[in-house]
Amino acid sequence: MITAAKLAAAALLLTLGAAQAAPDPRRPAPTFDRVPPELPALTRPAVLIVSKTNGYRHDSIAAAVPAIEALVKARGWYSFATENAAVFNARDLAKFDVIVFANASGDIYTSDQRKAFQAWIAGGGGFVGLHSAGDGSHPDWFVKLRGGGRFTGHPGGADQFQAADLVIVDRSHPATRHLPARWRWTDEYYSWDAPPAADAHILASLDEATLRLEPRYRMGGGHALIWWRCEGRARIFYSALGHKAEAWRDPMHLKMLDGAIGWAARAEGTGCD
Repeated sequence: MITAAKLAAAALLLTLGAAQAAPDPRRPAPTFDRVPPELPALTRPAVLIVSKTNGYRHDSIAAAVPAIEALVKARGWYSFATENAAVFNARDLAKFDVIVFANASGDIYTSDQRKAFQAWIAGGGGFVGLHSAGDGSHPDWFVKLRGGGRFTGHPGGADQFQAADLVIVDRSHPATRHLPARWRWTDEYYSWDAPPAADAHILASLDEATLRLEPRYRMGGGHALIWWRCEGRARIFYSALGHKAEAWRDPMHLKMLDGAIGWAARAEGTGCD
């Protein structure tokens, strides 16, 4: 005989099973795009904003993309934002001066798309990687492009987001010339198993004495968070900042990003000639 208690228990099991099977929007199943998006008419300079996630998906993408679009528009430039990695083809990439990864994550490319991206970089294109462009979900060739260092994680729990001091090592770069020598900032701070490659120019480092860090996340004096490097003639910029939506409304952070985009597009600053 099926009792009310048995029915209730069965319903509870079904509910728990459905909850466990429900997809986590922060960790979407990887997808690979085959049909390129239709691009609008673009005038140079033009910026391609990519926020595809085959790894962890940040809620702040919804704030990051329009913030970057507004920066580009304020320069009188054009932008196109997409989560379709099929845009990585020679015909479409030739229309852009800079690619910005707005918390893009994971290995998002087919073999042909990877080759098109690498060829575009080899031709001197500018790249700006933001926050999760530095996490552990990316393929090895991209890690090398970004500047090296294997992602080891970040603080969790109550320590995930902390206010800390960033030491601005170089205030001559267009991205950092407006920042104070010590910049108080709140974020989720990434760590890597090594500092950026020897050819990287560090712009800002984390003062580890100003926050709580487990020993496994300490990098000593080389805890760089913002840097640039050259890949041939290509200008490569990386900033580990930008986990939370609030970052994409902060005037100083946005001015830093604007300088990074301007530098990557060769509109200002020096390097990689």
